[in-house]
Amino acid sequence: MQYQVSKEKSAEYLRLAINHMTQQDTAFHPVSYAVWYEYASGEHAKLMEEMDALIAKEKKLNEKNTARLFDKHIAKIDDAGAQAIIDRFGQVMTDINHSTSQAGKDTSHFQHALQTWSDEIKQFDQSSHHALQEILTHTMQMQGSIEHLQDKLVASTDEMTRLQNEISRARQEAISDGLTGLINRKGFDTALGQCLSAYQHTGAKLLKPACLLIADIDYFKKINDSYGHLFGDKVIKAVAQILQQANADQGTAARYGGEEFVLLLPDTPIETATKIAEDIRKKVEGISIKHNLAHTEVSHITISLGVTPYRIGESSEAFIARADQALYASKAKGRNQVTVYQEEMAA
Repeated sequence: MQYQVSKEKSAEYLRLAINHMTQQDTAFHPVSYAVWYEYASGEHAKLMEEMDALIAKEKKLNEKNTARLFDKHIAKIDDAGAQAIIDRFGQVMTDINHSTSQAGKDTSHFQHALQTWSDEIKQFDQSSHHALQEILTHTMQMQGSIEHLQDKLVASTDEMTRLQNEISRARQEAISDGLTGLINRKGFDTALGQCLSAYQHTGAKLLKPACLLIADIDYFKKINDSYGHLFGDKVIKAVAQILQQANADQGTAARYGGEEFVLLLPDTPIETATKIAEDIRKKVEGISIKHNLAHTEVSHITISLGVTPYRIGESSEAFIARADQALYASKAKGRNQVTVYQEEMAA
């Protein structure tokens, strides 16, 4: 989903969505709002058709139907779009909560003023006093209704905050590697796409180069076969920590798969990137990891690395492929070394 409508048009959709929501058997929450916002926008024919059929049959949407429509037509189509609409709903809830709170304060002031007037008029005009007392009674009822609504809005806002936190946590888990704590391949592909889009939209003259490192632990299968997979996991975590610390202020390190890692370095000349790669290689070569069962320290662990700068206009796939070719060259030359991509490697 892409939300590129004007502020005025989105406000119109918002009003329509809220109106629809008040007529359903569903609580006021982001999922319900997302479904009705999409309905109000008129952009999704299949969603509208299914919703109209459900309402014709059951008169109102319940929580189960609303959740199913959200999963089918919104969440599974575009995760980012769903988050955008949930964020928008959060702002709506905050605005409504603020307005309701202000209305409650205004009503309370008005009630106090009526009481004062009623007490003063009682001394001179009994009939006017009775009329004011009736108005005062209705005002107190309205005040109670507003306070009840505000309590519900506060509870809904708290639930919405909890939902947003759960979504954020789930998304972070979805792009994180459980063993190392680095982002995984999916997360890295997203980060790489965002980085490269800046170059494509801004232009090469306004940005420093970006470089990509690909690293692979040498003879990792042999490590697993000799010392076991638990020890192999220790090696992976140790290497991951070294990559995470390398230029951590601006670089993006990821476990790309198995024993392979990547490090994206925005605004980094190839000379600097090559030095970072060499520092990583030396640190890995110098580590010593304890093998618990054998009660020994295992060293001589090495990695091979390939480095390449980004070329303005090329795809992320081409960028990665050139770094991978440089990595292959490092392995072909004997491993435990850094290779910068050269044109002849393409052949």
